[in-house]
Amino acid sequence: MLNSDNLNFLTEHGYSLDWFKPHHKNHTRTNDSIALYRFLDTEFYGKIVVGSPGKTFNMVFDTAWRDSWIMSSDCTWKKIGCWIHNKYNHGGSSSYRANGAKFSAKEQEYTLEGYYSYDDFSIAHSKVEGQLFVEMTSVPYTYLFSKADGVIGMGFKTDSNNPFFYNILNQTNISKPLFSIYLNRDKQSNRGGNIILGAIDEKHIHVTDKKPDQITYLPVDKSSGWWQFKMDRIDLAITKDILITYCKNGCSAIADSSSNNIVGPKDEVEKIFKQIHATELFFGFYKVDCDTVNKLPRIHFIIGGKNFTLKGENYVQKLSWNSFMLCITSFVASNTTNLWVLGGAFLSEFYSIYDIEHLQLGLVKAA
Repeated sequence: MLNSDNLNFLTEHGYSLDWFKPHHKNHTRTNDSIALYRFLDTEFYGKIVVGSPGKTFNMVFDTAWRDSWIMSSDCTWKKIGCWIHNKYNHGGSSSYRANGAKFSAKEQEYTLEGYYSYDDFSIAHSKVEGQLFVEMTSVPYTYLFSKADGVIGMGFKTDSNNPFFYNILNQTNISKPLFSIYLNRDKQSNRGGNIILGAIDEKHIHVTDKKPDQITYLPVDKSSGWWQFKMDRIDLAITKDILITYCKNGCSAIADSSSNNIVGPKDEVEKIFKQIHATELFFGFYKVDCDTVNKLPRIHFIIGGKNFTLKGENYVQKLSWNSFMLCITSFVASNTTNLWVLGGAFLSEFYSIYDIEHLQLGLVKAA
């Protein structure tokens, strides 16, 4: 019999309690939901089970990655980034199949290395058999500060290998080739929201005059494997009538569900830092005076001809230890020339829909 301890364990490990509700014997699930958790307001992750017997891993469901990967037991103690993480050991899984092809990728100034393998991935009510993924043997030291043991790539298919969601569509009864992401705006909760596979949940859409707000759909360029779209411009509102414009002639943007950051070209982001009186902290992060957060200018992202607005409280993270509080802006400068990456600080305010069939991204104010 299931008691409260059992139910808490199942919920904590990403299983839906819908499993234990009565269902018609001919009922076929056409969608699924993955619970997300928040770590330090910088990372959103869910739980998956890999292999046979299954082992649970904390994974970032990343719209800016195509490949999936897990830290490998071959990532030794010499690689600090692998410390304190769950690691995949293919020798302990009867469903493992070898591939062996080498993998190497740059992430900013760091390199990730590993090799490809196959195994079974289970999330919520769905199971994918023989998912191709990378056993990562070398990751940057920065992953020591991450809760996630790896990444589930939610990007587009760009070669013969199927990303995770494509295999979900091929092997399960998920009926619609889309998924949607809701990120919980309650920063005091470790519940980060959810990913819904195969459906749009209207309860996550803001309501105006008793009607759900209209979703803005944007065509995406899938050639890079990312959910990349065109952004018209960015306006920082000094006052109601005085705006400072960035991305003046339009620019490319990517929806990134993996972190809280909003990343943009260095020269433009540094101008934003100046306007919000941000000062450098460490590792490229900037802080602001916590007493000014509610007075900071609104920043309007004009996308598809519509305003998607963030207040200071949306683009500043408040971190506290006892009586000490630190306020870090979510904006991060990069060496890209005309590309912005819109992470959790943006996506927490707007429910996002990722439509593979129609090659479009939907955005709407979140409830």
